[in-house]
Amino acid sequence: MKQRLILVIFILHLLLSSKVFGQNPNFSYPYNYSKKVYVSRVIDGDTFVLSDSQHVRMLGVNCPEIAKQNKPAEPFANQAAQKIISLIEHKTVKLTFEGRAFDIFGRLLAYVWSTNSQGKDSLFVQAELLKNGLSRISYYTKEKRYYSLFYNLRNTARKKKLGIWSIE
Repeated sequence: MKQRLILVIFILHLLLSSKVFGQNPNFSYPYNYSKKVYVSRVIDGDTFVLSDSQHVRMLGVNCPEIAKQNKPAEPFANQAAQKIISLIEHKTVKLTFEGRAFDIFGRLLAYVWSTNSQGKDSLFVQAELLKNGLSRISYYTKEKRYYSLFYNLRNTARKKKLGIWSIE
């Protein structure tokens, strides 16, 4: 009975969140679909908000958590957030999608590239986080086209004891 109640609550949560946020949690973009968007603000090292108020969760990385609800920030959380602010806040970026478009919280799931003044891709943001030891690798989708790059960058940062790897 308790499991059934939990299941019903979970289903209601999914239905309400897709109704409230206007996203179907099962919606998928075509493989490698991309679009250019403007970043209004950065929430933390791996999440930010677009000019249309849509939240984006970066695929492939998991940064240390910033301070919230009486919990102190994890080591290097503020550095990861500052890095993302310097790279993408108040700028146009390119989002590339890989299958499922939204997570259970209604956030877009995307790979992120900063763009230069001519609108060309200039920097793979997730790679910058891993290269500087400001993130761990995270698995959100079945597709993992950049993960060999991610492993190489993470391993190099570990060997150099950069960021989070300097304290482990």
